[in-house]
Amino acid sequence: MRKSTTAIAILLGLSSTSAVAVQDKNYQHEASLSYTTNSEEVGDGLWNANYRYYFKSVEQGKTPYALNGVLAQESNVGASYQNFDPTDSNSYGVDGVFVFDSNWFVGANYQKVDVGFYDFKTYGAEVGYYFNDTSSVSAFYQDGDDNFVETYGLKLRSYLALQSTAGIDLNAQWAHNDFDDVFSVGADWYISNAWSVGVGYVNSDNDDAFDVRTAYWLRITDGISANFNVSKVLDSDYDGVGLGLGIVGRF
Repeated sequence: MRKSTTAIAILLGLSSTSAVAVQDKNYQHEASLSYTTNSEEVGDGLWNANYRYYFKSVEQGKTPYALNGVLAQESNVGASYQNFDPTDSNSYGVDGVFVFDSNWFVGANYQKVDVGFYDFKTYGAEVGYYFNDTSSVSAFYQDGDDNFVETYGLKLRSYLALQSTAGIDLNAQWAHNDFDDVFSVGADWYISNAWSVGVGYVNSDNDDAFDVRTAYWLRITDGISANFNVSKVLDSDYDGVGLGLGIVGRF
């Protein structure tokens, strides 16, 4: 817990720098470090480090900062690392998306997960189509070794730009495996390019849950930003509040 608390303090220190005359410059590289936890056990959270390279430059100023990469609709490759101390688990992954001139896109991912003395690998693929500048539909497949549960499904996402505020990000997903069908929908209203509030709903054969959430993206310098998010599952069986803090570098 001490290691996590110290690292959180460092992230908070970095994010406390005031933003002065920040420029929304285009970028092709994005590196981030984030910590996600619950208010009941703040020190027992998930660390996530990511790097992504876009084949063409991505604009920052015209759409919400958190959605810049998604709405760019550009080919990209990425790598990730996750650590969760309470279960002694670490995962390492790579992924990529290639976008064709016809607006079709294909993606693939691979991940190696170590949990204590046990490890396994997962892999997946996705095929989709951008039917306008801010919307997509896709089908995905995920599998792995050591009896990993095979999953496939559909995704739909659309961002609606508004005049008085930035816009609304809508998403829906259906995932099927041998044990369950899971449906999820969500809507996040971007009051500005930095601040959003949203709701979500997940339904499976065993349970269902609503959540409410808010997130803020703080521009610190031309190349560095911090992001914060808070969420709450509206069910008496879920204790505490979800918390997230991250630092993002774009250049």
